[in-house]
Amino acid sequence: MSESRPRAFITEKGESLVELTLGEAMELQEMRFCRVSPTTRSGLWRVSDVTRVGTAVVGETVLHVVPKTPLQNIVYMASAGYGHISVGQHVVDHDGERAFPAAIARAFLLEVQRATRRGLVKGYEETHESASVMRGRWDVSRQLAVRPGLPLPLEIDYDHFSEDVPANRILHTAIRVLRAVDLPRGVESIRTQLEMDFLETGLVPRGMPLPTVVITRLTEHLGPALMLARLILEAVSWTHREGVRRGGTFLLNMATVFESFVAERLRALLELKGLRVTPQDRRWWLDTERVVALRPDMVVETDVPTSVADTKYKVLTDGSGGPPSDVYQMVAYALALKVRTAHLIYVSGDVVSQVIRIPSAQVDVHVHAVSLAGGIADLEAEMARLARLIAPPD
Repeated sequence: MSESRPRAFITEKGESLVELTLGEAMELQEMRFCRVSPTTRSGLWRVSDVTRVGTAVVGETVLHVVPKTPLQNIVYMASAGYGHISVGQHVVDHDGERAFPAAIARAFLLEVQRATRRGLVKGYEETHESASVMRGRWDVSRQLAVRPGLPLPLEIDYDHFSEDVPANRILHTAIRVLRAVDLPRGVESIRTQLEMDFLETGLVPRGMPLPTVVITRLTEHLGPALMLARLILEAVSWTHREGVRRGGTFLLNMATVFESFVAERLRALLELKGLRVTPQDRRWWLDTERVVALRPDMVVETDVPTSVADTKYKVLTDGSGGPPSDVYQMVAYALALKVRTAHLIYVSGDVVSQVIRIPSAQVDVHVHAVSLAGGIADLEAEMARLARLIAPPD
């Protein structure tokens, strides 16, 4: 990314005024992560309703979307699921204009470096090919379909033991796409070295869904790196066929990060209390004919559900206990699951923590405001507090 490009800053919360050409404003609107509206002054645009953070390149301008959450906490939350990664303050302080993508990239690259210190993981991949010598299994049906009546070449299938496995392809692709992100020299040198280490590994084609990787005892050390790799590929729009973003654009969906982090930490904390947490539970329907499907963010249960919860990464400005639509949604969940307690979990802002009692449905909706400020210890304390409030009384 050229250092000579003009730069502008947008805050994640509230409204920002930014000078853009008409073409740049239209391009920004087409990215669909914020609302862009004109002001009374020509060339000055109002940007609001921001849903992603990072950097966006529009025309000749680089827009920095400044997160309301400390960078250390974002990196920590982003690695939820396999043990957490933290980033030092010196990375956050270094070149503040580029700090957000650099912090995520550095955490990812250092984790890949650590996980592959003893070499890349290898595995068996099923290979299909035409050959003149028999190897593995002869696919007779494919032989007859491809070349009926011809004995050679043979259509064979065999298992090939190599480094070119789905986990490594995901990591390699994320390493490669970071070429387009404006990184400090030290971080870029790590990226370059890792790219050399993955030369024998393939890539995930742009626009194709990322392969499923089953984490086993032999590959669990890759968990944090794979989590961050998927976030990076989403941030650069790698898996989208249409509307692929320009080089240098790195936009992270904080709602996804927050939702995944809360679900993982509550799962681990409530498990200690003998409870099971099922995220994105697809077992439930609102009606008997199963026309209206439900997918709550979390279902807390023992042998039967005890409560249901949803996370909402949005800041409310009216000092309420949440939009009516959110409350309606939780009442529907509670009725379908036959529980009397539901939980709405917001990022703290102007929302008020309270209990909304709906006597006609015999459901109580507990509204929680979770602070993402402070350090990692504060973040963990918030999760522990939330787990205590969600766990049913002894």
